[in-house]
Amino acid sequence: MITPVLTIEPMAARNIDVVRAIDARCYSSPWGAATWRNELAEKTRHHVVARMDDEVLGHAGLLIMLDEVHVTTVAIHPDHQSRGLGTQLVLHLLDHARMVGGASATLEVRASARRTQRLYARFGFQPAGARKSYYSAPVDDAIVMWLHDLQTPRIGQRLDLIRREIGLAAEGDVS
Repeated sequence: MITPVLTIEPMAARNIDVVRAIDARCYSSPWGAATWRNELAEKTRHHVVARMDDEVLGHAGLLIMLDEVHVTTVAIHPDHQSRGLGTQLVLHLLDHARMVGGASATLEVRASARRTQRLYARFGFQPAGARKSYYSAPVDDAIVMWLHDLQTPRIGQRLDLIRREIGLAAEGDVS
């Protein structure tokens, strides 16, 4: 029996409907199809999907602004949460950010989303402030988190440690 393998690949226009369906389960105000088409057309964006066999299980994205990156979205279908997919997607985003010369990364997360905050803290993101009533349905504050020094060996080592913890090869390892 062949064990299914998770792949992370660039998001394409053909993925918009399934990504929107995931977002409808995860977000109170998901992006529309036109927004997704614009996102995919922008050179300053990087969006990926996590796929197992033919099923898209989640997605993630970055906005690249000079030497800063902003994590714009990470969403996992509720039936596939708590299996490490978010960790793998964030690893991919941060690897990409380092590859394009990102020095810092930022994001907003619901104040009530403690588990998600812990996920980001695992990577070294630290709370830096709050945005009052940033989210709606339900209304919630956003915690603004930052990860600085992306290009340092310390961050590379942290990412490699997380990779090993979840059973992935460290960057540069050849299998």
